[in-house]
Amino acid sequence: MKLFGKKGAGSGGAKKGIEKVARPDAFTIKIDPAKFRLATKPEGPVHEQLETLKQKLTKLSSNVENNLMLVIRASTKKNSDLAQSAFEFDKEYIQKGKFEVEYLCLAYSCFQDLGEENKKVVDTAREIMQKLEVIGQYALNIADKTEYVQLANIEVLHKDEYDLKPMGDITAEMIKKAVEAFASGNSKHASETLDMMKEIDEIYEKAVTKLRDEVTDQNITNSTGILSVVEHVKMSADISCDISRMLL
Repeated sequence: MKLFGKKGAGSGGAKKGIEKVARPDAFTIKIDPAKFRLATKPEGPVHEQLETLKQKLTKLSSNVENNLMLVIRASTKKNSDLAQSAFEFDKEYIQKGKFEVEYLCLAYSCFQDLGEENKKVVDTAREIMQKLEVIGQYALNIADKTEYVQLANIEVLHKDEYDLKPMGDITAEMIKKAVEAFASGNSKHASETLDMMKEIDEIYEKAVTKLRDEVTDQNITNSTGILSVVEHVKMSADISCDISRMLL
């Protein structure tokens, strides 16, 4: 009695080789780590290495902020070309930036004899990089919603009925301040980020209330898409607050 159908290759059948799967282009990062000039005992003082790391992290943050604002504009204007450009920007700048920061953090933290204070700086930088990585993915999630979202007056520049544009601008500024707090050592920026969250919460609650009041069977797909955009922007703002709390 055959319980599992035909006998497989292991029982005398022809054994097929595993087909090689091409690496997705999105995960192919063309960058040369040798240019980082890494060494277990690098030339020059440690503070120069840490300054380079902070500069690269700040640049990564700037690119993440820019892509977040770009996809929000794409979704509010139903601009598929703009949404597609976010994926290209992510691949060209954000993916490479994450690679650089993580590579430096791992090398500095694990293979160099850093003091406890300096090692903490490097480990914090890596934590921030990982949080920026999540925000970067949120931006691409928003871009994916663009073709399914239809706002009332897409022809009106910098205006939408759910205040997504100002919500995105505030969130981008929060991300900037949070990373600046780390790079500069100025905790005031971190406190300002937490204060700005109050405005995000107000916009979020107003938008969700409006969506609930206006949803019907006919527009629920569109309303759900808009709600997803609202949620992703708020989650990005929440992450900027998480970064800030790490630094206070």
